[in-house]
Amino acid sequence: MHVYPSELVALIIQRWEASSSASAQGEGAQEDGRLPAKAALERLISTCYQVSMMREEDRPVILRLILAPPSLFPPEQGPPEGFHRLLFASPRPFNEYELRRLSPAVDFERSLIAVEPHPERAFQIWGIVNSGIRWLQEERGGSKKTRQLPDAFVVHVTGPGMLTICRGLKILATLNGGKVIDSSANAFQSQWIYKLFAEQRNVLLQLHEQFRASVLYPVAKIQEEFIAILQFQILKRVLSVCRISRHGGTFIIFPDDHPPEWAADNPHILIKYRFRQDEAIQRQRQLMVRTIRLVTTTLGDIKDPDKIITWKDYVDLRHESGVYDLEEAIYEHAQFVANLAAVDGAVVTSGQGPVGFGGMIVGSHDKLTEVAIASDAEGKMVNLAKIETYGSRHRSVYHLCDALHQVVAIVVSQDGNIQLAKWRNGIVTCWDLTSQMFIGD
Repeated sequence: MHVYPSELVALIIQRWEASSSASAQGEGAQEDGRLPAKAALERLISTCYQVSMMREEDRPVILRLILAPPSLFPPEQGPPEGFHRLLFASPRPFNEYELRRLSPAVDFERSLIAVEPHPERAFQIWGIVNSGIRWLQEERGGSKKTRQLPDAFVVHVTGPGMLTICRGLKILATLNGGKVIDSSANAFQSQWIYKLFAEQRNVLLQLHEQFRASVLYPVAKIQEEFIAILQFQILKRVLSVCRISRHGGTFIIFPDDHPPEWAADNPHILIKYRFRQDEAIQRQRQLMVRTIRLVTTTLGDIKDPDKIITWKDYVDLRHESGVYDLEEAIYEHAQFVANLAAVDGAVVTSGQGPVGFGGMIVGSHDKLTEVAIASDAEGKMVNLAKIETYGSRHRSVYHLCDALHQVVAIVVSQDGNIQLAKWRNGIVTCWDLTSQMFIGD
């Protein structure tokens, strides 16, 4: 069933009212946290939908819009810790044509078009708010502290018919291809994927304990949750770089270090450009080890030898030059892995790092006819879909997951959409993941 802007309003109102005051985003939140009247809200969303279908100088229109008064943004502030708001000398009319004309000047990643209610014209555009890019860290990974958006109504226009409705950074609903994608179906928040990479975390925990035992100075312990967050930070960055490049790509992830399916004569995937298995292949694991050692050594306390370091502790070390260097090293590694996907075929990775690229999925492609599309993170609530409705890139990974149950396959489409596939509960199960799902987790 397809859903369009007018049908979104009831869902948005319901989710806005259900969101508790504890989930309101950011300091300086609106006092009432109220939405505009239903008719006005319908007009606002419809206008954003219409502009999403337009082009500006042959470029798709993408933008962020915030419904908030100028008073929420002190004039003396600016990125990276605040917001730089600029008021137009005369407010501009709020319509799809004005939004289209403004969109080239308002970079999606750094700025928002600012709108407020008008007593006669429903809404008007009062200016531009420069937010900086730290808000994207939840999607792309990163440890720097960021100022959250106010508790205001925000719309992301990310492509034709693609809208994400937020309360600050908290996603309320995502419209994509006429369908509402629920952020609760984010597989990266699931228990099954957390358990899938447990072996990698155990290896890192053991390496860290060996390091602690080998040195004479105090080194703190590391929280397992810290390692899990770091794992997904790296993966987020790879997917984000691939999505932004707009060339699309396929990533085949083997949770183990040395699965037998890598073998040169395996019957499921042929890796055209295979890397030699030497120390360089372990770059990703080495960066994680270095990150863990840096934070636990820096925060080690001789008076508290069993101190446990959390991700928040790491974020608080953002002023350390060593943290900056490692952040850059991790980003460069993610950029490198993502660029491999530009070549035809899949990028194949393991727990240590990339194994090779140009992977061609082979074998019988006539046994599988349908997959399960999950509407929850654990894949317990699903709808069946015929695979013939998907492109060849998606169909090939479905067949691979059907043959190799331990594999996680991720397809990034050229339009920026992301789908994860994994054998779960007796069937190949898929999760549609918009990039905005990673924001405000």
